[in-house]
Amino acid sequence: MEDIERGRRLKEERERLGLSQTSMASLANASKGSQILYEKGKPPTADYLKAIAAAGADVTYILTGRRERPASELTDRARLLAAIEAIEEGLGDKRLPPDKKAEAILLAYELLAEPTASRDNVVELIRRVA
Repeated sequence: MEDIERGRRLKEERERLGLSQTSMASLANASKGSQILYEKGKPPTADYLKAIAAAGADVTYILTGRRERPASELTDRARLLAAIEAIEEGLGDKRLPPDKKAEAILLAYELLAEPTASRDNVVELIRRVA
């Protein structure tokens, strides 16, 4: 399961950087096929991680799920993506009407602007109230 989560976080970081799979792979002299495998959970090489870190990827987050910098320092797009993912994960199979889901996403987005907030905190909060 951890391999799949690492792959999901790698994809999230790639998208945060606005890169295609081909572009991300080329930063580390890897193939698109390798990128796809890494995003599916295959452990990336140390050289790959070093190269993408130099391009701005948060390798600590990819490997551990913890950001090197607080969520409040994320770009707006990355914070919005983190808010949506936190809501989706927190809700699980539960469904909300679109207007309520939008309210929850806005709340999560605002919470993630707080220096002490984390994605895991938001997910747990959603699980408790959903």
